[in-house]
Amino acid sequence: MAATGTNEWAKGKFNIQRGCEHGCRYCYALEESLRFGRVKDYEDWKCPVINFKKVSQNFRKRPYRIMFPTTHDITPKNINECELVLRSMLKSGNEVLIVSKPHMRCIQRLCDYLIDYQNQITFRFTIGSVLDVFLKFWEPGAPCFAERFEALEHAYNCGFETSVSCEPYLDASITELVRQVTPFVTDAIWIGKMNKVERRVDTTGWTDADREFITTVKCAQSDSAVARLAAALKDNPKVKWKESIKKVLGIPLATEAGKDE
Repeated sequence: MAATGTNEWAKGKFNIQRGCEHGCRYCYALEESLRFGRVKDYEDWKCPVINFKKVSQNFRKRPYRIMFPTTHDITPKNINECELVLRSMLKSGNEVLIVSKPHMRCIQRLCDYLIDYQNQITFRFTIGSVLDVFLKFWEPGAPCFAERFEALEHAYNCGFETSVSCEPYLDASITELVRQVTPFVTDAIWIGKMNKVERRVDTTGWTDADREFITTVKCAQSDSAVARLAAALKDNPKVKWKESIKKVLGIPLATEAGKDE
């Protein structure tokens, strides 16, 4: 069976809270939580609730990589709990993929706190644009480009395995983003579309100016734009395509988390 979504990266997933103050407008977890009545509305989602039973959970060694987190980010408000969970996972010998839109002070703490488990960790930082106007609109509570780039550079300089997720990429600046982050990536730069835009993005109350952001995304991820992007990045061995791009390019989907055919 083809691996899609987060299954391309890791077989195991773990989260400690419902909601996320970053408030990303395209978030699949937000859309699902609204659909199934787990949160009342967007504002409720931006006031996360930590599940302390999960924070205190003991971990056994698993025969596969664990992605943490998948439905929320690591932020100054939950960094203490995230540290405890990560240390518990790592002490049991697990390999962990840490994924987030990085706050510099959070990454500094994790690099210091988890240095003894360095060979079990890959950081994957989500950066969808070099332009803050797009980051601020789509990910209103998340850090700016400069802070995310600084966090990537810091983790790299501390000797951790580093990676970048450009899923979703938010505009046509993606080739410039790849150029800037490549020297500080030891693993891979994953690029993918903004999936299911019509279903996941609630445009209620949007102005015409707001709707231009969706137009920009759709233009940047049209089939012709994807083909141009693939041509521009074909010589960068660190670039990997998510399934949304592979389908356009006719590339077989991965059949195992973290591995490409």
